Amino acid sequence: MPTLEDTVDFNVATLDDLLDADVRAGVPVAADDKYKRWAFLSTGVAGMLLVALIVALVTGGGSGSGGVKASKEVPAPANTGPVDVGVGASVPTGVALGALASILDFDGQVVVSGATVTQIKEVPVNLGKGKSYTVVLAVSNDDLGTVTAARSKGKLGLQAGKIPKATTTTSAPAATAPVPSQPAPATTPSS
Repeated sequence: MPTLEDTVDFNVATLDDLLDADVRAGVPVAADDKYKRWAFLSTGVAGMLLVALIVALVTGGGSGSGGVKASKEVPAPANTGPVDVGVGASVPTGVALGALASILDFDGQVVVSGATVTQIKEVPVNLGKGKSYTVVLAVSNDDLGTVTAARSKGKLGLQAGKIPKATTTTSAPAATAPVPSQPAPATTPSS
């Protein structure tokens, strides 16, 4: 069994020198130079990781934002929750930070009237060739369930301002007085 006194110091400058020293010292080396293959492979992987790191730092890929540009955020009023509404390629006229907007269901009926716009997000689409916008609104906690129900039925819409909700009333048809039946007029015999 080798002891500490049996160790040999090799003065080498490169990996090739170390491999040559191993051969001279009697360390078995496979015919395919497994040490050289490992060295080339690890050096290549390290180089690729370095290139990937540089690309990520230069392009901002490490930020985790996914290319989403968001406006400054307006503080949400108390007792509200955020609701994201996709509005497509452009933000509707009059929808701005801090302004009021109404959420519409897929039929165009008002679901929430006068929610506060807290943020506008721009998301790249079509590999960065186009844009899509999402508006974040602060909706009353009482209306969050209504918005969720409307969203489950279809896409939500957005319109600037506070639009009153349509009231639906159910009324019975107007009562009509019964028309008394009258006897048929008497016919006169013909002569």
